[in-house]
Amino acid sequence: MDLQADLFADIVVIFVAAFLGGTAARLLRLPTLLGYMSVGLLVGPHALGLISNVEVVRTLAELGVVLLLFAVGVEISMAELRTMGRRIVAIGLGQLGGTLAIGYGVGVVFGWDTGQAVVFGMVLALSSTMVVLKTLSDRGDLLTLSGRVTTGVLLLQDIAFVPMIAVLPALSGGGDPVLSKLGIAALKAAVVFGLVLVLGGKLIPWMLRRAALLGSRESFIVTVVAITLTAAALTSVVGLSAALGAFAAGLVMSTSDWTGRRALQEVIPIRDVFAALFFASLGMLTDPAFLLDEAPLVVAVIATSVIVKFVLVALLARGVGYLPHTALLSGGSVVQIGEFSFILAASAEALGIVDTNFLPLTVMAAVATMAMTPGVVAAVHAALTRVERRLPSFATPKDAEGLARMPSTGAHGLHGHVVIAGLGRVGSLIAKELEQQAIWFVAIDMDPDAVQRAPYRYGFLLHGDAARQSMLEAAGVPVARLLVVSMSDPIAGLVTVQHARRISKSIHIVGRVGWPEEAQAFQQEGANAVVWPEMEAALEIMRVSLIDMGVGEERVEERMAEARQSLEYGGAERALDRLANEERRGAADATEP
Repeated sequence: MDLQADLFADIVVIFVAAFLGGTAARLLRLPTLLGYMSVGLLVGPHALGLISNVEVVRTLAELGVVLLLFAVGVEISMAELRTMGRRIVAIGLGQLGGTLAIGYGVGVVFGWDTGQAVVFGMVLALSSTMVVLKTLSDRGDLLTLSGRVTTGVLLLQDIAFVPMIAVLPALSGGGDPVLSKLGIAALKAAVVFGLVLVLGGKLIPWMLRRAALLGSRESFIVTVVAITLTAAALTSVVGLSAALGAFAAGLVMSTSDWTGRRALQEVIPIRDVFAALFFASLGMLTDPAFLLDEAPLVVAVIATSVIVKFVLVALLARGVGYLPHTALLSGGSVVQIGEFSFILAASAEALGIVDTNFLPLTVMAAVATMAMTPGVVAAVHAALTRVERRLPSFATPKDAEGLARMPSTGAHGLHGHVVIAGLGRVGSLIAKELEQQAIWFVAIDMDPDAVQRAPYRYGFLLHGDAARQSMLEAAGVPVARLLVVSMSDPIAGLVTVQHARRISKSIHIVGRVGWPEEAQAFQQEGANAVVWPEMEAALEIMRVSLIDMGVGEERVEERMAEARQSLEYGGAERALDRLANEERRGAADATEP
């Protein structure tokens, strides 16, 4: 009874502390898991000592790992994997293999045994999806080319975590050589994984549909949890990680009908509760004195993670054809040690693969690198801006430099053509329509895959950054009739408009914007027209709704015209007047003695 009372008190303390720590982290614009770990350290045995049953709490926290891997399995999109492209897959696989190998070598240099060195390579290979996506979202970089490359690499890392944790038991104990045990573990994982996918592919969707048709939310949730824990127990019985079975169950549900998405929706609150318990338990195991005693080792691990992943990803991205700008930003985004690395380190410690100092070392280094990520990304951006300002050719491919030196008849001899800045979903649709109408165009994009698609009969594709004046000149902007700025990055789009208006006062510029403030900025810099996709969608919904409610079509069209006019600021005319005034002042200065 006393144990139960103590355990209840421990759980109360942990969740109250997790609430305070998570809230504080959000107010500081940090990932909540850092708040959970911080309060775990505070209430743990190495600080205030408010938790008396640390091992029991850790056992409960393992449910968080199982549910976390289940959610990862459900959230993985096979369609997204198929559309990533060979270049991103090559970068991701190269980063995983290269970092694991380098991490293993560094571990050997540190004097660790084979098992611990391999685990260190795994820990080092994984970055924090949570931290990176938040950093990119805050900067508005999530939809840029570097953001898409980074997101693809992170997705491959998340998938790679599953085989990593599956083979951990093979690294424990003595006996057969490590490679032999890894092979046996991989074979077991493949067999069990295949059984779950094949047999569960029919059974699990049927069970979920039956539970859903009962009309009881509680029955559905219990069914999902029972399936997840049963799959986890199956893999645990054969000597593999329980998390592997949970992932397999989630993957089966992700390929099923609507019941899979509902399963994820229902399990997420339970997952988040136990995940908070898990990350708080990691904090409880961290001794602050370790940082003081092993400071050189912690710094060495931090430096290894930042330098190795930054350089490796940047070189791989450049090697497959991305521009230096994209390659360096992608490398700078994934320098941290990720949240899945905590799970690897904790599982390895429980299996006796690593010593007792390895987990606190991982936690200290991961927290430091996560906190550094926004600063590293900002520093890479600032450095690139300075370098590209002094060396414009740094961001311009050699073939584009040659085109830029062509005579004023325009790129490829074109005149009065269309230039498309950005070949994403919007730009590609515009290019296809221009092709259908037999209108000549030149499109610019930083993604090498985008410019190596099937050639257009009436279009030319340039690989480069449209925000560079040399690229716009190479595309023939000085003699073009229309520039369509369809880039998703508002900063790059605004710079493109500035350069285009500077080198051509007659070209008509149409820009894609995301907010009214961006529309005003675009037009103030010289855009003749702006399109706000979200507003256009809202206007179409409004038009259909008003017509359905009996409002006359003429009145509806008037209201839509009024709404569109709210984006008109007369910016293009003001921009042309400003450029003319600048030229007149420059001419006057030149004539002064």
